[in-house]
Amino acid sequence: MTGAEQGQGAQTIIRPQPGPQTAFLVSPADIAIYGGSAGGGKTWALLMEPLRHIANPQFGAVFRRSTVQVRNEGGLWDESEKLYPAIGASPKEHVLQWSFPPGASVSFAHLEHDKTVLNWQGSQIPLICFDELTHFSASSSRYMVSRNRSMSGVGPYTRATCNPDADSWVAELISWWIDQDTGLPIPERAGVLRTTDVAEPIRVLILRGRPSRMLDW
Repeated sequence: MTGAEQGQGAQTIIRPQPGPQTAFLVSPADIAIYGGSAGGGKTWALLMEPLRHIANPQFGAVFRRSTVQVRNEGGLWDESEKLYPAIGASPKEHVLQWSFPPGASVSFAHLEHDKTVLNWQGSQIPLICFDELTHFSASSSRYMVSRNRSMSGVGPYTRATCNPDADSWVAELISWWIDQDTGLPIPERAGVLRTTDVAEPIRVLILRGRPSRMLDW
């Protein structure tokens, strides 16, 4: 998912892996969901997504998860420390935020309780990233998508990763892409854009990373 040349004056090259990770990052969908079991590159794909906009000082992105999960070893913040300093970002760990030289920012904010969504009332967030979408309720996710708007010149969009189970609201959201008999993605539908209704009609992209069983994809 990243490559680095060694030696004096070497340039660090950050690029996605071919396959689902690249497809996720080039998707024109309003909402793209990257599914798969551990080790499929989902978290790094999510962390790379804001990098295309860091030259825009009005751009901001928000990653959603519980504070404990954000700070866990191997979690979002831990992984971001391996990536963002390489492109000059400065951390503000006490508020879980990265600032990039041109002025853009990326924040890691929790949404542990449904009632805390009202803290975001009136917000305009160009990019919202949900790490493990099934850890959020349907109502809080829909509310946050309604905050997905922008005056930064970047069209608002949402990206998410997931490892859904059959009882999750996410399973219903992505049911068109899933074989209901096997619980696995339908190969010819993986990556297909389709209009559905979340907060408003949007184009949704479903991608599959490393496969396993029963919607653990």
